[in-house]
Amino acid sequence: MTLQQLRSKAFPQGGFYIMRHADLYMAIDCVPADPKSPSGHKHNSRLNFELFAGDKSFIIDPGAYVYTADKEMRNLFRSTRYHNTVVVDGEEQNRFEEYELFAMNLDAAVKVNRWLVTENYDLLDAEHSGYSRLNVVHRRLIYFNKEEKYWVIRDMLTGEGTHKFDLYFHFAPMEINEKDELVIETGNKTGANIAIAPLETDGLKMAIENGWVSYSYGKKVEAPIVKYSKKAEVPVEFVTAIYSSASKAIIDPELAREAIEMVKR
Repeated sequence: MTLQQLRSKAFPQGGFYIMRHADLYMAIDCVPADPKSPSGHKHNSRLNFELFAGDKSFIIDPGAYVYTADKEMRNLFRSTRYHNTVVVDGEEQNRFEEYELFAMNLDAAVKVNRWLVTENYDLLDAEHSGYSRLNVVHRRLIYFNKEEKYWVIRDMLTGEGTHKFDLYFHFAPMEINEKDELVIETGNKTGANIAIAPLETDGLKMAIENGWVSYSYGKKVEAPIVKYSKKAEVPVEFVTAIYSSASKAIIDPELAREAIEMVKR
């Protein structure tokens, strides 16, 4: 099978949606809250995604690391903040008890509103109810422009009240550089790179943190985390563009504006 034959595909029963074009792909977690499914290995990864571009994985799921050997690390790796999604008020999408290492509530029911695959672009619109106890709903729209090789992610937080919102991007072990204010790019000396640029910046803060990635049980390596934060009264939005090194959009503001219109329709 060639790269051109690998196309975007939905697996609604399992809850995974794959945006794929040539050597670019994004896998998005819309796993349903099934009470019949065992929760022992589950993580708080609703609306999380992983991103591969060119020749390497960039934004990844950090893995599991350990189970009972280290309670704090077990809970960290399965937490919402250790996935590429939005955290509200520092709370979990699905609540779990500190000492119940193989149990998790089913707070975050996922609803897929729209899945569209075309020759030129893909669009996923999904939401989850994990923060309904805080009077907040997280809805995520992802637009993938196959021609210009970039993604735009629109995170919408609606409901009631003022909250703290943190949007996380977990990278594979690699160099991360702050290119401009709020804009980061990877610094790989060979092969592909990507850049992340917020398209809505009001009240937004950015931090590059040290984190962990585990590729096999009991082993972890250091890896960077990019976090965008804001505190505001809902409704609140994050609109974020991710450009591959092959993308023309990174140097063409008009293309970025077109992408914003796509995710705001």
